Amino acid sequence: MKAIKQAVILLPLMVLGACVEQYYPQGDDLFTGTLVINAQISNTPGKQSIQISRSDGLLYPEFIPESNCLVEVENEEGDRVLFSENSPGFYEGEILPSFMNYGTHYLLRVVTQEGKVYVSDYVELRRPTAINKVYYELENLPTESPFDTLQGLQFFIDFEIDQDSSEYMRWEMVETYEFRNPDYEGYIFSYDRRLKPIPDSLADRRCWITGMVNEIFTLDVANVSGSEYVRMPLHMVTNQTQRLSYGYSLLIRQHSLDQSAFRYWDELKKNSYEGGGLYDRLPSLTPSNISNENDPEEYVLGFFTVSGVSETRIFVGDIEGFSKYNVFFCLPTAEMPRLRYLLWQDLPIYLSRAEDPETGEELFGETSHKCLDCRVRKGSSGHPPDFWPTN
Repeated sequence: MKAIKQAVILLPLMVLGACVEQYYPQGDDLFTGTLVINAQISNTPGKQSIQISRSDGLLYPEFIPESNCLVEVENEEGDRVLFSENSPGFYEGEILPSFMNYGTHYLLRVVTQEGKVYVSDYVELRRPTAINKVYYELENLPTESPFDTLQGLQFFIDFEIDQDSSEYMRWEMVETYEFRNPDYEGYIFSYDRRLKPIPDSLADRRCWITGMVNEIFTLDVANVSGSEYVRMPLHMVTNQTQRLSYGYSLLIRQHSLDQSAFRYWDELKKNSYEGGGLYDRLPSLTPSNISNENDPEEYVLGFFTVSGVSETRIFVGDIEGFSKYNVFFCLPTAEMPRLRYLLWQDLPIYLSRAEDPETGEELFGETSHKCLDCRVRKGSSGHPPDFWPTN
């Protein structure tokens, strides 16, 4: 294996909302414009994607896609899968079952439009371990007030331990939940400069929102005795959002990793504590396994991971003793905008009519489009996914 001189600073997955005084390492400009490769390949057949971008520094990172790259994954026998760009910076490839074999080693090769070649170390595909059970428990959580608590569901997983396959584990989760906008009267003031009821095509109050759980879960089971690990805590969902109000589905993917990938993800976990951030600890440059073939001194951000995956899904419906989210939101502004003075570039604007829950006063003012049409919210659809219960 070649010497590793690269470093990982951040990926879109990481949480940077720190509330403490932060320390920033010198040479931030060094990482501006640096190639970022986020490549996670698994044994799951079907379409898989690789993300390639450029870093714009440590603060307030934006996604700068790296387009027109040649991207391929190759096994040690020379068989290859080509990944084609289907949207800026996102490359998709079809992984066949015959290509992914346990014990086989794989590498990533990326050729940029400037002709630079980036190659990863070979990574072994480890056999996945079985998931035995996923479940949740209702918990009451303390708040700043000694008289108040909030409720939440803590999810757990039980899984088999097979250290011959892999002792290094990671979990990622995808959540889907039903979301409902308040049933306010909606209006639109658009380019014809007429105030009209919003048409059905621009309004939908009931949606299903899907997104990644933005937390990292890792575990080294090398020193765990027995053949099963019980009550591994995953994430918690509280009643401070609508997530548990009308139905919640959680897809859990359990990854079996090699040691270098585990160290990478475990370091990211340490650097992204909730309420903290990347700089809660002394800055740590997590080693990457990707390098410029002709310039090994060039920094490359990101990591190439190959993992065996087992997955399961759990659905949460009505929960006995659970207090659902009951907060008024999306109330319109208290004052009506001066429509006649709006410029063309300010249009369209959306308005709604609602009753103030505290005073009973009627409000008629400006609102956001997403408050009338939940389909414009991130990850949202007006149709339930195929796995959603029909009753």
